[in-house]
Amino acid sequence: MTTATMTPAPFAAEVVAATAVHPLPDGEVRLLGAVESVTGAMTRVEMGGRKLLVDCGIGQGAEARRWRFPDAARDVDAVVLTHGHLDHIGSLPMLLDGGYDRPILATKATLDIARISLEDSLSMQRASFREIQWFLSTFDRLARPVPYDQSGAPIGSLGLGLTFREAGHILGSASVDLTSDKSRVVLSGDLGRPDSPILRDPFDAWPDARPVDVVIMESTYGSRDHEHTHSDIEEKLLSVVRETVAKKGKVFIPAFAIGRTQVLLWFLNELVESRRLPKIPVALDTPMGLLVTETYGRFKKLYDKESVQKLSRGDDPLDFDDLFVVKRGKDSLRLREAPGPMIVIAGAGMVTGGRIIGHLVDGLPDPRNTLLFVGHQSVGTPGRRIQDAAKAGQTVWLDGEAVMVRARIETLRGLSAHADRGELRTWLSHIPNVRRVGLHHGELSAQRDLAAWLSGKPTASPTAPPHPGHSHG
Repeated sequence: MTTATMTPAPFAAEVVAATAVHPLPDGEVRLLGAVESVTGAMTRVEMGGRKLLVDCGIGQGAEARRWRFPDAARDVDAVVLTHGHLDHIGSLPMLLDGGYDRPILATKATLDIARISLEDSLSMQRASFREIQWFLSTFDRLARPVPYDQSGAPIGSLGLGLTFREAGHILGSASVDLTSDKSRVVLSGDLGRPDSPILRDPFDAWPDARPVDVVIMESTYGSRDHEHTHSDIEEKLLSVVRETVAKKGKVFIPAFAIGRTQVLLWFLNELVESRRLPKIPVALDTPMGLLVTETYGRFKKLYDKESVQKLSRGDDPLDFDDLFVVKRGKDSLRLREAPGPMIVIAGAGMVTGGRIIGHLVDGLPDPRNTLLFVGHQSVGTPGRRIQDAAKAGQTVWLDGEAVMVRARIETLRGLSAHADRGELRTWLSHIPNVRRVGLHHGELSAQRDLAAWLSGKPTASPTAPPHPGHSHG
């Protein structure tokens, strides 16, 4: 289903979709990944006689099958990371294993989250303890934290200027402003939504001292506008919990460890503080999610004004009465045996691994329980198979056994951490004197729709989710 939408006035700059190379006065910007797809973000920027790699991602979902590490990513003078999601950092182990031995620049929060995420990813790939420790020690040696808004921060002795600006996507996420004597490039990274929980809004006070030769902008939701408000999310979450509590069941929430888990805690805190949520234990049963949540706690200075005000009143927006964490595996096993009502937040978001699988093996056959998805379930994932099995009254294969799906299956929509097309346009409009916009990090149809829409051409806006392989948006 599509719906016609109003077309805005044309954007002044040239806007191009699915284009790998963008020329600069003293070099070029070359997309090595996410050219016609969402994941695998990796961009080589040559300017001022130097070569930078902005992000070092990996293909996910369907894109993983055709992903190959590009040779052009290896001979660079520095790596710049926009944030810590695997589709932006997942190829770092391959880069370092190939001998890369130069700086890795990011905000401190991004470096901390990237370290957690990559250690977990290597463990899931069955890397040895020795291999993981080698990678972590090498990563730590190369990591160089750069604060937000440090205008023109020099990149070592490379003679280039680097400024990180708040992107509002996850903790530590940044847009990148790069300058040489002759060129200026802005790379959006992944852009969050204005007024999102916990995080500050994307930066909107871009200086106009110099024209911007190229803006490289994500386009994950380039074809659509988001439809759900914070109130919609709260009411849906409250309704699911109340109905499950009435049956003395459990609410199982598979959640991505980075970003999604913390936003869920924020919404639950809101419902607890407003006394709308029934008194019910909430178990955080995700080791990686716990580590990331603890990282959020170390960077409270990066929270938005609302969350900072909560903290000043002694109210941690990610903590509340009846929330408890589950660290040890044997405690997770005990939790599976505990009676409801209860909310259990566990990884992974598409039920591809983690402790959520054990909970669902026990809990899916019980009609008193509810499985609440908080993100799109890709075709071929266990999460999608559970959804399909529920519709057909069938079993699903989990952890080596056929599990009957009798639990209620619900989806909480509206938690995307990506800006929609109107919000992308607003972000772009704050950057003065832009000469060219190159779109990436979006399905081909989304890029083309957004390019046409920004250029003043009518388009249709689909209501379906974006690329099914994107695992965290």
